[in-house]
Amino acid sequence: MTFITPWSPYAEQAFATSAGRISLVKAFGDLVRVRQGFNPHELPEIFAAPEDEGENDACRHLVNMDAAFLTGQFLRERIATFARPLGGGEVVAITASMWETDDPLPRMATGAFNLELWAKPDARPTHRIFVDSAGFDEWLAGLESSGRLNSRDLEAALDPQLRAARAVAARRAKTALETHGQSSQGDTEVSLSRSLAVGDELLTLPEVEALIKFKRSTIYTKIKSDGFPNNIVLGGRAVWRKSAVLAWIEEKAAQGGG
Repeated sequence: MTFITPWSPYAEQAFATSAGRISLVKAFGDLVRVRQGFNPHELPEIFAAPEDEGENDACRHLVNMDAAFLTGQFLRERIATFARPLGGGEVVAITASMWETDDPLPRMATGAFNLELWAKPDARPTHRIFVDSAGFDEWLAGLESSGRLNSRDLEAALDPQLRAARAVAARRAKTALETHGQSSQGDTEVSLSRSLAVGDELLTLPEVEALIKFKRSTIYTKIKSDGFPNNIVLGGRAVWRKSAVLAWIEEKAAQGGG
């Protein structure tokens, strides 16, 4: 049987093909590019880098999250998966139950698994894994790109409590956008966030300045040092997602500062 060195398919760009299907390696490489901004060929370097309680560990954490995220789609049968013997042969469907595994990362690292001993990640692989091409493309097209790891992402990846706090703040901001009712609290920032119109609009710099009452220089300083969301450049103009700005406002209001 063939042994596949973990992550080597990404370095070699060894993407096997099958009619109407793409390899799991190709699919996962596309996912981490969209979600994290990593090029697939960088994955071997990411997992070969030493532990550092910093960016190396954070990058691995984000890739692990993507592995769990994609596996969840397979478990829910949102995307069909298939197995083909290494070297070629009859293609068979992989059932959703075969994705009931504690650690999906080894499958993502090799793009293969043992069809008989599918629950054992260290079993020598017998089959290459493929993903329904049309189903994956439709699903991937609906995902939002998060861009390359920035300082805010790094902080959240390394601090579970901070990540949880930001998730809570984002949910509160989403509720504010959906209901846009008046806050029962006296906090000015919270009341402001709840009175805004529904929809995740894109805000220009002047609109952000008006919303958070800070000038341009302060906003860019807070991007670097205070977790304020990065902008997006569209047509040469910097814009911000309203939901991200509101989540930051909620986070600061919860902390009692700004």
